[in-house]
Amino acid sequence: MPEPADTGRRIKELRISAGLTQHELAGADISASYISLVERGKRIPSGRALKILAGRLGVGMADLSGGAARSESTGRTRRLDLVGRLVVARRQWEGGDPEGALREFRTLAGTAPVGRPDDVYTEAQLAIAEILGAQGRADDGAAVLLRMLDGLGPAGYAETRVRALIALADLLESAGRVQDGLRYALSASLEAAAARAPDSAFHSLLLLDVLTRCAYWSGCAHWASEAGQGELPTDGVLPGPRAGIALHRALDLWDRGAPDRAAGLLAETARRLTPAAGFRRWETVNGRYALLLLGRGERAAARSIVERGLVVASVAREPDFPLWLTTAEAVCAETLGDHARVCVLGERLAALPDTGRCHEKAAALSEVAGSCVRLGDRERAAGYLRYSAELFRRAQAYRHADRARERLADLLEKRS
Repeated sequence: MPEPADTGRRIKELRISAGLTQHELAGADISASYISLVERGKRIPSGRALKILAGRLGVGMADLSGGAARSESTGRTRRLDLVGRLVVARRQWEGGDPEGALREFRTLAGTAPVGRPDDVYTEAQLAIAEILGAQGRADDGAAVLLRMLDGLGPAGYAETRVRALIALADLLESAGRVQDGLRYALSASLEAAAARAPDSAFHSLLLLDVLTRCAYWSGCAHWASEAGQGELPTDGVLPGPRAGIALHRALDLWDRGAPDRAAGLLAETARRLTPAAGFRRWETVNGRYALLLLGRGERAAARSIVERGLVVASVAREPDFPLWLTTAEAVCAETLGDHARVCVLGERLAALPDTGRCHEKAAALSEVAGSCVRLGDRERAAGYLRYSAELFRRAQAYRHADRARERLADLLEKRS
């Protein structure tokens, strides 16, 4: 019988290596407080809880209960040591040493047992692709994931294949290749449905998040399943993927002429999302919500959101540029008639690198172009709309590109 402290320690190490919070690991079936008790050795998880946790962590029940460790021969590296190295490598990455972490993850990726990739190998490969993507090397990261998929047969590795497909879709969307990302997200959805494996709630949420994002930017928002998109959970802090789903669903509602429903969904999302879920996602939700409020004429509420968000960004010294809060600040300046401030912020947005999420930059420039039109600066607006249409085209967001070109044509016609 394993000691509660041993089981709790294994669960905590695996959770951290997977990059999950206690709330995310708990999901809808278990409370975060229960996870905390288990990790501190205060509670022995039941067989049902152990099965759920093992599924979400991508390991066998024996790996959590201690059976696997006892069955290992003394001549082989203990799996727990490998998990510990995964944790150290991830901390190294988060601590600002991506190259060192990359070397360690590549070493770990070579420890897979012959003929059967295990979870250490899987986590190392996924981390390698994620680091390469963060470094702007999306093609290299995609190649890692495609090789990983080629090495996985269709049978017996359903969950691992789905996780790799989710990571590939996310990587491509982040690199501004939204239709390529949508293709792999749809493949993940089909494989997950065909496998009929025990459901992992967290991985299902990740899949729905990336599918919703890619479908929205590809101009096919209706391709994302409605499952899980209805009502937000009734209480608690929203996990990042759930907030991402709500955000892009709200944007689609706004595009389809349902501003009240969009505002309600974004208001609830902004209220319950914290910067801990990821600064980029948090500032996008808040900046987008402020823009929606400005579109409805609620200027004071929008300015309050923008001012608070920029203070948080300054205090936290986040390395990510607050793209959407800056965009909302520009539109706030327009409502005050501050043409000079709109110009300054617009140029700052235009000067951002085109690598990465160029579709997000294109959408931000489209918002600033609208402010320039309302201020009578049609030349600047036309320049931003041309740039926006080109960025959307590069990102494969063709329907958004068409809308930008239509706005540009209308503007030039009125100017003539």
